Amino acid sequence: MKRIILFSALLALLTGACRLLHVSDYHTTQGIPERLPNLGLLVHERSFMDAFYASLDRDVMLLSQPFDPYFPSPWEVYGTTDGALRDVFHVLDNELADNINVKDEYRYGHARFKLLYYQRRNAGWGWLIPMALTAGVVNLFGVPCSVHRIDLELQMEITDAHGAVLGRYVAQGTGKAQIALYHGYDSITAIRKANLLAVQNALSKIKTSLGTEAPSLTQQLKAAGTIHPLDHK
Repeated sequence: MKRIILFSALLALLTGACRLLHVSDYHTTQGIPERLPNLGLLVHERSFMDAFYASLDRDVMLLSQPFDPYFPSPWEVYGTTDGALRDVFHVLDNELADNINVKDEYRYGHARFKLLYYQRRNAGWGWLIPMALTAGVVNLFGVPCSVHRIDLELQMEITDAHGAVLGRYVAQGTGKAQIALYHGYDSITAIRKANLLAVQNALSKIKTSLGTEAPSLTQQLKAAGTIHPLDHK
């Protein structure tokens, strides 16, 4: 069974999984009713990187056999760790600019993000049955090889110009992406896409709570003033 999973991923990579990530994948249109004063972005990198590396390590242990270890390629390591972290920065920065912040040359505080929980798993075990029965031939006709599912818990804090926490919001998010030929992603891109969907799903819930408290937050942020010019980035 483990070899079949590896075979499905390699099949998608080598035989034509063609979907790519696009600019639109990093944007959503769900804005809060009343925008907040301009906020800088701060991301707790360690929480995301630890989760991404731990997930990669689990893949290595799953696919390895005694005396025949599986070693990820440099591209796979980059795509599921550093590349995935870069995606996080992009999507969070876009959320602030597109849906949360008022555009302003001054900043009144920060939006801080931290990953509290992360799990990646194969949610498409049912697709392995037709693939195994046909030795992968069915996948040449577009049947998915597998599905990556991401479950996470995201925390967002709003801090004023002095670093005081004005609001803390936590929400769970889920994202799925198919590994498939022609219409699906390769394994690495599917992980990145599922990550983006999970973060955006969690943020959609956070923005619902944030929207109700926006007037109070705006008042507190403006009362605290702007970030010192030396800290303005």
